[in-house]
Amino acid sequence: MTATSPAPATAGRVEIDARVFNPYSKDFIRNPDPVWQTLMRDYPVAWHKDLQMWIVSSHELCDRLLKDNRFTPNFRAWEFAPPPKAEADKNDFDRAFEKGFFAVSPAEHLRLRKLTMPAFSRPVMGKIDEKIRDLVTECFDAIGEAAEFDVYSALAVKIPARSIARMVGVPIDMEDFFHEFAVDVIKSTRINLPAKEREASMQATLPGFKYFRDRIAERRARPHPGDDFLGSLVGAVDASNEGDARLDDYEILSVIFALITAGSDTATDLHTYLLYALLSNPDQFALLKRKPELMENAIVECLRWGSFGKMPFFRFASEDIEFAGQTIRKGQAIGVNVQAAWHDPAKWDDPTRLDIARRLDGNIVFGAGAHFCIGTYLVRVQGRLMLTEFMRRFPDADLANGTGDLDYEWTHHNARRINRLKVRTNLKARRRAA
Repeated sequence: MTATSPAPATAGRVEIDARVFNPYSKDFIRNPDPVWQTLMRDYPVAWHKDLQMWIVSSHELCDRLLKDNRFTPNFRAWEFAPPPKAEADKNDFDRAFEKGFFAVSPAEHLRLRKLTMPAFSRPVMGKIDEKIRDLVTECFDAIGEAAEFDVYSALAVKIPARSIARMVGVPIDMEDFFHEFAVDVIKSTRINLPAKEREASMQATLPGFKYFRDRIAERRARPHPGDDFLGSLVGAVDASNEGDARLDDYEILSVIFALITAGSDTATDLHTYLLYALLSNPDQFALLKRKPELMENAIVECLRWGSFGKMPFFRFASEDIEFAGQTIRKGQAIGVNVQAAWHDPAKWDDPTRLDIARRLDGNIVFGAGAHFCIGTYLVRVQGRLMLTEFMRRFPDADLANGTGDLDYEWTHHNARRINRLKVRTNLKARRRAA
């Protein structure tokens, strides 16, 4: 962590350290569930002396905290956040961040949600579906009839950022540029990264913000801004609000910021973990092929089962708060350990068992409360299109060598990222059987 000095010990405070929870440990990355169970059983709320943040782990407490507006996702509320800049020193990143969902007041948050609703309407989303469908088809066409392929390199690194790029109107020949922009946006507010790395990432985002400011200006100059996602944001009007009836440039940039945060880097893990879950549980893969109507439930269940996060969600106390018997000081960071909560036996029967028909009422796989994930629709669409195409082309697929030769990107800043998962297509065997 980048805190300049450890918080002093507080009487009655439950404390842990890396001996209990070390998200960077290879043993944890390989098999986190024993650590999660220990946290939920013995330390549901505890101050982590090494990470310099509170860790909240049970399902009930994570759900309660996410719905409590006193705990904000605003990075600027952190006690070790960079000092505020003078208005003249702010850049596009700063202005987009402070106009965004994570930083504004609850009243402004509701206004942003209302004005962005047209961009998430069924007609706009239908057009995005087609663009993503084309992208998924292109990825599978590139795999062709290979006997074996790596899910990470063939699908996971290609679909997520490019899906958002197509959603916001980035040309295909600039999708690599957008991918780098997305990674830098995410790293810019990760409090588990050194301050210098965050600053370098923030500076690297500026060409991307300039690109989108130019696209917004071009849309505003048209007689009609267009009926795609970006055009819907530019043209959105709240007739009930005379003062701020439209989104300004930085509010539109903040929506793109939020989409990237919600559905770009994190969604890379969506595809590897979906296929790892189903191919590791052939009975569930067979069930989904028999009952494709379980698709939406299966996606959520696979994400719950896989729990691919390494670091918790970050929240920050906006005031001194008594929570679950502990005193959380204003400015302190809270790691909302939803990945542990997804395996909480108090919420889920036999939580390490994959069951795509499981009742998932009350799940917090996409968060909860006012900051429920803005990228939920996009994640579900990506997952549905990818799995449907995978089952159509490779219905007899399994994991190469029984394990997929699975490996992890051990140093990833946020996720237990699978960066190798080999799948056998078994196409030749299928033809012989036919």
